[in-house]
Amino acid sequence: MTHHELDLYGFSNEDGDGCMAVFVDFPEIKGIGDTFEEARDDAYERLEEHKRREEKMMTTFDKAIAAYEAKQYSEAYRLFEDDATDNPQAMVNLALMRMKGNGCEKDDSEALTWFEAAAALDNSHALHSLGLYYEKGMGGDIDLEKANDYFKRAADLGQVEAQVKAGMAFRQEGKMADAMRYLITAAHNNDSQAQEIITYVSNAGVETVINEPFRLLDDARQIALVQDMIEKKVRPTLAVDGGGIELVNYIPGETPQLWLNYLGACSGCHLGSTSTADMLLDHFETLIDKNVILYLM
Repeated sequence: MTHHELDLYGFSNEDGDGCMAVFVDFPEIKGIGDTFEEARDDAYERLEEHKRREEKMMTTFDKAIAAYEAKQYSEAYRLFEDDATDNPQAMVNLALMRMKGNGCEKDDSEALTWFEAAAALDNSHALHSLGLYYEKGMGGDIDLEKANDYFKRAADLGQVEAQVKAGMAFRQEGKMADAMRYLITAAHNNDSQAQEIITYVSNAGVETVINEPFRLLDDARQIALVQDMIEKKVRPTLAVDGGGIELVNYIPGETPQLWLNYLGACSGCHLGSTSTADMLLDHFETLIDKNVILYLM
C-alpha cells in the first residue's frame, strides 16, 4: 500500500469524542475512529474505495494514456489498439508510437495506415501529419498536391499549422482570396509565421461617427468606390517606388474589411515599416470612416 501524508485531529461532539484522519493530497477523503490508528485505517479504506471507483470510471483511452505516461509502452499500445475501433485519437497515438517504436516495432508503413484511418474520420492531427508526410516525401516521392489537399482539410477543421500551410499553398497557386482567408485565420490564432505575412491595421471603434451615406450604398457600389480610391489615390503613390496593390476581397458590414495584396516592389515592405499600411488606412478612413479593418499581404 502506498503511504500518503495524513493530518490527524481530535474532535468532540454530541455523540462523544473521536479522532479524524485527513489526507493532505486528498482532503475530501476523511477517516474516523475512536483512536488515531482506527481513523488512519478508515481513511486508507476510503482512499482505496475512491481509487477503485476512479479506475472503474476510466475509459480504455484514459488507461492507455496513464500507461504511456508511466512509460509502460507495450501496455499503452495494447490499450490504444483496443480503443482504436472508433477513436481517431487512439489511432493517431498508435501511428506516433509506430513511428518511434515505443511499445511496438518501429514501422513507418503501419504508422501511415493508422494516420489514414484517423484521417478518414476527419481527425485534424492525422490530416496535418499526412500533409507533412507527403510534403517531405517520407514514403519516398514528394507529392505536394496530395500534401496540400491534406493541409486544406486539416485547416478547415481548425488545425493552425495546417492553416498556414494551406494559405501558403494557395498563395503559390495565385489564389489570393483563399490564401488570405487561411492566413488571416491563422494570424488570429496567434501563429507567428502568419502574423509576419499578414499585416493588420485598424482604428475600428475609435470613431463613433459613421459615414451613413457610404453605408447606405449597396455592396456593388461600395466596392466600386473602394476600387476607385485604389486607382486614383493609392496606386499612383505606390507606383513611385515601382510597386502596386490589388483588392483581394471586400467584406461590407458594420466594420468593413479590406483584404489587399501588395504587388511588385511593395511586396514585403510592410514587414519593415508600417508607414505604407498607415497611408492606406488614412485613405480608406477618408472614404469610409474609422470603423474599417485592413488586412495586407
